[in-house]
Amino acid sequence: MVDYDDGVDALICRFSGRIDTNAALSIEDALLDKVQRAGKPVVFDFDGLEYVASSFLRLCVKVVRMMGSERLKVVGSSEEIRRIFEMTGFSKLMDMEPVEGD
Repeated sequence: MVDYDDGVDALICRFSGRIDTNAALSIEDALLDKVQRAGKPVVFDFDGLEYVASSFLRLCVKVVRMMGSERLKVVGSSEEIRRIFEMTGFSKLMDMEPVEGD
């Protein structure tokens, strides 16, 4: 579901599989704690992500708000996942790398 790489320059959160409501709730506390303690930029890697429920979108917004002036960077999203973030307007709240071929 999510693996963390607490590197020197950034906290990288690698998401994989399907993040439905139950999965989003199960990772929420640990994710928010890691982001709060990071003290450095945060990168969400969506390369292995297949599906997101609205509860995961809500969790992403919580992370963005927690980070304040620091922008959340999102890499590796599929065209389908990116489209969901664009349709909801959430892509404007974070720096999303373009999908390859865009």
